[in-house]
Amino acid sequence: MKPSNPKSAHLILPVAGFAILAILPFVFSDAFFVSAVTLAFLGAAASLAWNLSGGYAGQLSLGHAAFYGIGAYVSTILFLKAGISPLIGVWLGAVVSAALAVLLGAVTMRLKGSFFVMSTLAFGAVVHISTVNLRDITGGSSGLAIPLRPSPENLIFASKLVYTYLALGLVAVFYILTRAMAASKVGYALVAFRENHDAARALGIRTLPLRIGVFALSAGLVSICGTLHAQYYLYIDPDSVMGLNLSLNFALMAILGGLGTAYGPILGALLVSVVSVAMQVYLGDQISGLTQLAYAVIVIIVLMLAPTGLGPSAYAFLKRRAAWRS
Repeated sequence: MKPSNPKSAHLILPVAGFAILAILPFVFSDAFFVSAVTLAFLGAAASLAWNLSGGYAGQLSLGHAAFYGIGAYVSTILFLKAGISPLIGVWLGAVVSAALAVLLGAVTMRLKGSFFVMSTLAFGAVVHISTVNLRDITGGSSGLAIPLRPSPENLIFASKLVYTYLALGLVAVFYILTRAMAASKVGYALVAFRENHDAARALGIRTLPLRIGVFALSAGLVSICGTLHAQYYLYIDPDSVMGLNLSLNFALMAILGGLGTAYGPILGALLVSVVSVAMQVYLGDQISGLTQLAYAVIVIIVLMLAPTGLGPSAYAFLKRRAAWRS
């Protein structure tokens, strides 16, 4: 028997995986489950964007919710106050987020470990507080409502299913971008720094400009997800698009699925969504305060049984089984 071609397997598996994801809205056609699938895809896209910096470069950020919220607020404010289409606002929001990420990265990228984490956390808190206090622009704690005027130009659609496939499209694009970066010199340099930054420097690998650039790219992509969030809900407020829980979830999804892999954030997002839906179905109104506890328990169990995440651990297990059978 001819051995299978690894290159064809690496192409067939992602295509098959995305085909399965594409039919999920038809398998679970109930509006509640379609909404859950949409949010799972949006979370997967945001986690993939976070993973570019947090997973490959090892720069664990807890401030990415700020970039998510900036994308939502920039596109919404431009739409409400200047009549600029969200199709344009989404890119302006991404540019603003990327520019702020460059400034933040230039100041904080030399910090190591928990110091960098805390600096991003502080940045997220500053952006959140500023959004609450700039009431004339952002609406403060009351937030901003987007009028329901269905039109592709307004990025508002009568059918919520359109958002499901827009979110899945973002997942596909971010996945391809992640795979391309991981296979490039940039990806190898970032992984070298993540594994041993002193050895990387000794070898002459200058990663600071690369890390700042990838951090800015990650922020810009997360910002795009924030714009889609705003158009999906037609309402934003600081807590819903800039809360610390969002940043934690972006990181949680990547860690559960497999940090520093292209497929890990997708697996993690699906797992988190399944848990969230199960809690809503079986516990209903009692889930207040229990969701994060459930996530914490899942993280502990997964990291005990699969320290590298679900994806890499499952792949290593199947590889060992195949080697044993052969």
